[in-house]
Amino acid sequence: MAKDNKAGMILAFLIGTGIGAAAVLLFAPQAGGELRENVTDAIGDSVRRSQKFVETAKEQLQDAVDQGTDAYKQAKKAGA
Repeated sequence: MAKDNKAGMILAFLIGTGIGAAAVLLFAPQAGGELRENVTDAIGDSVRRSQKFVETAKEQLQDAVDQGTDAYKQAKKAGA
């Protein structure tokens, strides 16, 4: 349950960061082409950060699964 809350908080933070970045870009005085380029760059950066976050989370989850599997096997072996 705590992990679900943590994941939700991280997701909310990422969404909030994206919205804040978009707001800054939209309210900054820039030419239309420059604004579109900046928005595109910001979206690309957000996508890359999100992909990196997901990859890190997958690695951490796999490590936890591996540790749990090892602990289960050791406990089963000790009990057998």
